[in-house]
Amino acid sequence: MSLYEKTVKLSKLIVRAKAIYEAQRESKEEADFFGTVKPFADEVDAAADLWEQEALLFLQEHPQKYLHAAQIVQAADNARRVGAYAHFFDTGKAKFIQSADSALYVLESLDNCIKE
Repeated sequence: MSLYEKTVKLSKLIVRAKAIYEAQRESKEEADFFGTVKPFADEVDAAADLWEQEALLFLQEHPQKYLHAAQIVQAADNARRVGAYAHFFDTGKAKFIQSADSALYVLESLDNCIKE
């Protein structure tokens, strides 16, 4: 799988996490940890790990003026956080949305660098 495909996959997972979070906030139902929460969080973790490794290699080979390794690491951490907390309606909305949007911004920035 190419870096572009990994970037798209992680972006879709974060968007899905945002949708799950909004649905959980509306329903206020407890999610099944082992049946729902853990599998989704594991999927996001795995995608973030693969993306982070390849994105860091890409930046080493193709240094960018406005995108740096620290942003890649932080975006991967934010993606993992979003994946883990998406199913919990009592998670702070501002922090959750900020983490998700921040990760999506870096993913979009990297996507633009790949296309150049």
